[in-house]
Amino acid sequence: MKTSTEIIKLWTCPKCKREFERKGQSHSCKHFPIEQHFIRREESKALYEKLRKAIKRRIGKLKIESLECCIHFVSSFTFAAVKIYKSKIRVDFALSSVIKNKRINRCVKMSTNRNLYCIDITKVEQIDEELLDLIEAAHEKK
Repeated sequence: MKTSTEIIKLWTCPKCKREFERKGQSHSCKHFPIEQHFIRREESKALYEKLRKAIKRRIGKLKIESLECCIHFVSSFTFAAVKIYKSKIRVDFALSSVIKNKRINRCVKMSTNRNLYCIDITKVEQIDEELLDLIEAAHEKK
């Protein structure tokens, strides 16, 4: 297990300059301006901004990567993704443990030790300590 003081050498894609833990990791190099996610989606933008600020306060240093499909929250790996809809956002994160929570809309078993969870956020009150605890656990999974 890596410690917080251990420096992780990341591979940088020569084309798009995104960084990854594994050399040659499969990814999309297509740039997608973050503001395009929010066209005619003002409610969702407010939810996203509240979530982004809360995660930054909780986790500290992180990168934001805007892809066509979603927005990634990245440390040395993507630990959460946000999909933007007209009046909600969907937060996806992976954990090794199986959790039961009424807020989880969907759980997909990705592998023996990896479960992808999806939670829809429709109001700012849902961006609470419980949600941030789950996202922080995904961030700390390495």
